[in-house]
Amino acid sequence: MSGYSTIPYTIAFANELVADPISFEPYAGRARLSYCPSRAGDWINPHADTLGSVGGILRARTRDLRDDPARRGSERMRKLNTRRQWRCMDRLLCQVCGDPAADSTSGLIPWPLTKTVFERTGPDRGRTNAPPTCWNCIPKALEQCPMLHEDFTLYTATHARSVGVLADLYRPGVLSAVVLAAHNVFVGWDDFHLHPRALAVAQVVELHGMKTVP
Repeated sequence: MSGYSTIPYTIAFANELVADPISFEPYAGRARLSYCPSRAGDWINPHADTLGSVGGILRARTRDLRDDPARRGSERMRKLNTRRQWRCMDRLLCQVCGDPAADSTSGLIPWPLTKTVFERTGPDRGRTNAPPTCWNCIPKALEQCPMLHEDFTLYTATHARSVGVLADLYRPGVLSAVVLAAHNVFVGWDDFHLHPRALAVAQVVELHGMKTVP
């Protein structure tokens, strides 16, 4: 458990976690990772018209019961709710409160980042799987989050662009079994050769127009 008195929006609750079986299935002349049984919305595919996308990337299943305290169970502070993390990235929502993170006056997006969740890709840009945090929630996050106690830099960004996912990579095992080959690997939307083997646990965005906040 962390020292949070408020459970961050992206944190999963016990009954939101899903352990549905996965296996490789034939698809478009190749094998791709799939839930058993599969659903139409399981795969994320921003390059649906691009040859080589092979149907997209399988996204980890989670339930969204945050607004249903009677059913959601206890919080799991070390577990991420993939659906809510994805929503924060798509809509630039605060990972603590779930409200819009961008400053209403300047339009800049505050983004406290640790070295473990940030990779610089240019002088004023970099990749992260951590959603933004609004100005109102930053003091609370800095006080209560153990990761931010160890190391963080506060940035603002002008915008963010989805560039891929953080995923676990699998390979076929004996009979219908699957074997974990790599954990928490960045898989870009154009890394088509990795898409059939990936189970996405978080969306990754590239921040642009980054500036350090003193």
